[in-house]
Amino acid sequence: MAILFGGSIFACRHCHRLAYPCQRETNDDRAMRRADTIRRRLGWEPGILNGEGGKPKGMHWRTFNRLTAEYLGFAEASLAGAMKRFASIDWRLAGMDDVLNREG
Repeated sequence: MAILFGGSIFACRHCHRLAYPCQRETNDDRAMRRADTIRRRLGWEPGILNGEGGKPKGMHWRTFNRLTAEYLGFAEASLAGAMKRFASIDWRLAGMDDVLNREG
């Protein structure tokens, strides 16, 4: 069953070349989303910059340890991607400073 999207022309998602938001995510965004999913499952406060919580009551230690290890991997990947992005922005800003200093 196809859902039609409107406008001046009614067509399906494929014809309009629409994508789901998760299809446009970068690798570090995807890692952040997966880390938050694990945090939600563990009952921890959302956001990888928040501290880790304890083991939920009723959860097996083996499950808790596995989820914690997965979470740490996703959090590390997300932070590494964010650092790469910030370094790129910093590099561009430094280049702009050079241009402004030459002009001024």
